[in-house]
Amino acid sequence: IFCQEKAHFYRGLSLFLQNISKEEFEIEEKVNFHSNGMMMDCSRNGVMKTETIERYAGIMAKMGYDTLMLYTEETYEVDNEPFFGYMRGRYTKEELKRLDGILAGYGVELVPCIQTLAHLKCMFRWDEYQDIRDCDDILLIDEERTYQLLERMFSTLRQCVSTTKIHVGMDEAHNVGLGKYLERHGYEDRFQLICR
Repeated sequence: IFCQEKAHFYRGLSLFLQNISKEEFEIEEKVNFHSNGMMMDCSRNGVMKTETIERYAGIMAKMGYDTLMLYTEETYEVDNEPFFGYMRGRYTKEELKRLDGILAGYGVELVPCIQTLAHLKCMFRWDEYQDIRDCDDILLIDEERTYQLLERMFSTLRQCVSTTKIHVGMDEAHNVGLGKYLERHGYEDRFQLICR
């Protein structure tokens, strides 16, 4: 088996085992992407157990995948934010570190995918976060506490994964600037708010 990446070795090993009964065979695959993987949603309804993600890591390796993007809205532990992900089955820092190590063993990079503007509906169940709620599931722009939370999210995740990548989600913030922000600052072009 000749390869350049650890994940490709596992792909080759999988192909070898599938064809081991043949007297002779040769398979050549060309890598067409710099990175190939999947995004696993761990925010809807329930959080996937770490053991299940570990099983997926083996399956991904057999397919030659080298990236697992773990989508978590507020289902991970954040330093100094005890209500972030509270009662949602959030991943602890130790669990994320362990997953990162296991996936790295297969040559799979664990990339956190987090929300930094909207999609934080469950977080707003707690009074702790009402001051930084613009409206709906959207964080309040230009509020110091919002940026404090975001900094803690990033710094905590950087402690948990070996990658330098964090996928930042700011999608579906349709009503940004139309709640508390509007009351405090007046109307502002929402595209400009998001860009800022």
